[in-house]
Amino acid sequence: MTAHRNRTERERVERSLSIDVWLCRALTEPTGTRARLLDCVHAPASDGAAARVRLQAACCIVLAIGIADDDYRGFEDAAAVILAAGDPPLDDDPDFTLLCLAGALVTRQFRSLDDPSLAGLAGRIVEALPKPGQGPAVRACAGMAALAWGEQLRDLERLLWIELAMRAVLADPMLDPRLRDEWRGKWLDGIYHLGDAARIDAARRAAAELVTPVRCKQLLLEAQVAIGEGEVERGRALLAQAEPLLDPISPHTASVWHFLASRLAMLDADVGDALVHARLSLRLGTECHYPERWMGPIVMQEGQVLVQRGEPAAAVPFFERAGRASSGAQADYCWCLAHFARALDAAGAADEARLHDELARGFAIAQRLAWQAFFRSNPAAASTLCALALEREIEVEFVRGVIAARHLAAARPEIAAWPWPIRVRTLGRFDVEVGGTALAVRGKAARKPLELLQFVVACGSQQVAATSVEFSLWPDLDGDNAHAASKIALHRLRRLLGDDAAIAIDAGRLSLNPRLVWVDCLAFEALADALPAAPFGPAQQAAAGRALALYAGPFLGSEDDHSWQLVHRERLASKYRRVVRAVVVQARAGQDLALARRTLERALELDPLDEDLLRELLQLLADSGEHGAALARYERWRALCAKSLGVEPAASTRALAALLRAAAAPTRDGAAGQRAPAP
Repeated sequence: MTAHRNRTERERVERSLSIDVWLCRALTEPTGTRARLLDCVHAPASDGAAARVRLQAACCIVLAIGIADDDYRGFEDAAAVILAAGDPPLDDDPDFTLLCLAGALVTRQFRSLDDPSLAGLAGRIVEALPKPGQGPAVRACAGMAALAWGEQLRDLERLLWIELAMRAVLADPMLDPRLRDEWRGKWLDGIYHLGDAARIDAARRAAAELVTPVRCKQLLLEAQVAIGEGEVERGRALLAQAEPLLDPISPHTASVWHFLASRLAMLDADVGDALVHARLSLRLGTECHYPERWMGPIVMQEGQVLVQRGEPAAAVPFFERAGRASSGAQADYCWCLAHFARALDAAGAADEARLHDELARGFAIAQRLAWQAFFRSNPAAASTLCALALEREIEVEFVRGVIAARHLAAARPEIAAWPWPIRVRTLGRFDVEVGGTALAVRGKAARKPLELLQFVVACGSQQVAATSVEFSLWPDLDGDNAHAASKIALHRLRRLLGDDAAIAIDAGRLSLNPRLVWVDCLAFEALADALPAAPFGPAQQAAAGRALALYAGPFLGSEDDHSWQLVHRERLASKYRRVVRAVVVQARAGQDLALARRTLERALELDPLDEDLLRELLQLLADSGEHGAALARYERWRALCAKSLGVEPAASTRALAALLRAAAAPTRDGAAGQRAPAP
């Protein structure tokens, strides 16, 4: 009886040693031991013993690959065997039971993070970890499988529960040093995602002494966190430390390095390097057979770079590929980016219907996910999408939250819907909004500060010489007194605007901060100056429409007519007339006479005495066969001109009116005359 017990114990120890040996070898020998284990996985299970060997080999493969995170060849085949085996078997060998529990936990996480059996599997593992008499390698690997599950849940309580159970394993002198280091690395992974600063610092100090493969992975983890938190230079330094540690036998680690290098290159606006690293990352990930469902970020990185390169349509297939391979919320992130890329493409093509649809779909997903960090490495694309959404009143509150959280700069200066901290309106009137509230200005103390603001705007808002300000606004004061007065006015203006950064002075020159201050006339000028001569494309036509909408009247309306106001007022009015004519030419070429008429009539509402615009409107009405309406419009304008200016219309206008009368006069048979030709 005693001999039988001794033999049974010896067999158990031998099996335990066998499992531990195979696990340790599989961890460190991806091209040798794993290949032999994979042969066992592929071998037919002719009987119960063969099925047991097959299941044991499969569990060793998935645990070794999941821990080493280096080369994923054979992972999915091994996972399929474990999933086909069903629930982990109850066995008289505790090591085999623990191995199967850990293998099942890893593979079921791979299949779905929502699998209801995961908590029970992790609980059984944690319960078994402190028990003596089991191989240290299988206990360590099982503990790391449980830790990976706890990390996915972002649950500190569960992580600490698992860590406590692992202390007995880590204290075992027979534990392979590589497994001890892998645990330290995995523990740092888990703690990083929970933001516990004290524990992160302690885990980081422990990770500094890790062996090369594990140390490399931890440097990449820290680099990823640093880049994600905007610590670009720290991320760059960590990548530089990790680069010499890359090993050809760990292609997935190299894939992650190139992925992060691509993100850094995007932040540096080096699109060429970003694309090279993105393609290398995807190639290495594919070559190491990294599961497609986990490849989402790597696959999408090339799409991210293509968006930054200005090729959003080419980026869509990468986002769609990642979406098809993923599931649940992870897939939603991919589809969100696919919608955004299509929206950017539609914006470039001026396809308004498609643009609105894709924006609405993309922002609906982002809002549901509370995802503000889309296109993190490409803030220009994020800003453009937010601007397009605001202009179309899509998920306005969420979009404003994204802009505020990320401190996004406006994609275009003319976007009135952007949540500008300070808005200044000068066209047709003068008013200032600070934080969405109209500035209440009373008394003489505020007059000069606001006049200072108006002058800086009239001079283009950038690099306005302080001496010019002093000479124009305080002409009756000598140099020193004018300088002192301007300093006081600047101080008061900053107080009114609520932010000293709103208007800067450097080397004796004043400038408005374009990230904080929006001015309608500056936005109008930017659009007007960029508009080519007609005919132009849909995008330019939309820009012309935005310019016309911004122009609400003369600069500062009926404010005092200082010389500097008059100069700027006439310059803006001239640009407005040029945009009006361009839109009219474009509309007439496209036979959109209704748009041409609306444009001219609104322009005459803003400047009723503009004779050139009147003649264009009269000719347009004549070309439309509305001779009577044209004559009536002419007579009203002639009376207004006589009353306001005491003058008659110009000869060319009178000649056009005569042609209109002739065309409108009835012929002998009672029909109206011929259409008036252009004068």
